[in-house]
Amino acid sequence: MTLDRVVLDNVKVVYKKGKIIAIKNANIVVKRGEVLGVIGPNGAGKTSLLKAIAGIIRYNGLIYINGYEASHTPHRVIARILSYAGDMDIPEMLSLTVLDAILTSRYPISKSFFETEEDVKKALEVLETLGIYGLKDRRLDELSSGEMRKVILAMALAREPVVILLDEPDAHLDMSSKIVVSRIIRKLSRRSITIFTTHDILFAINTASKIVLLKDGEIIGYGTIDDIVKKDLLFKTYNTKFKILLDPDTKKPVPIPFYE
Repeated sequence: MTLDRVVLDNVKVVYKKGKIIAIKNANIVVKRGEVLGVIGPNGAGKTSLLKAIAGIIRYNGLIYINGYEASHTPHRVIARILSYAGDMDIPEMLSLTVLDAILTSRYPISKSFFETEEDVKKALEVLETLGIYGLKDRRLDELSSGEMRKVILAMALAREPVVILLDEPDAHLDMSSKIVVSRIIRKLSRRSITIFTTHDILFAINTASKIVLLKDGEIIGYGTIDDIVKKDLLFKTYNTKFKILLDPDTKKPVPIPFYE
């Protein structure tokens, strides 16, 4: 299997002993330098797709991460090359400071059992990049939803992963913060493989090089935004009409929901 890519080969995710099919036979290839945005309505399977790639939930089929088949590779190996940023679901971590949480996230790649000067330097650099350096001594349970979202992103980036999985990195962010996060994700694509989910179609268009449209666990469309628009797949995904405008600067098609 070729390196520098994530490959999903006929991947299926089921819950409750097969009664609920979250992902239906997904086939996707994401190469280094690409940013894949996964969009779709609520319950489409976006988070399940990311969690399967991250090895958090079980799946049928094959998922290759830089040549390693995820389900047959020790977690410590995958953890060195992949970061997943989802919701903070470990209550014990909420008592940590922001800086300590980011240092903790570097454990899989740290050169020592205890944090090194290099670990601290990298953590502070990431905080500065995301514009949250001033939060470094705050406890996680003192943060707003938007601040927490940026810290979760910082924890993923601090590990300097080859593969970055971001579950709704733009959630709870104001417009200026979304632009900053979008810029960071696009910059990461120079050295990484990035896959993110979002409910914001415009954020996906402005951030991703390719789009996956999910509905009821099924891939409705997969390609560039031009491919998606030309085939009128947004209507099939959302059951909503869209006006398609052309951005005069980027020449990208911009879909706008049509309120009748």
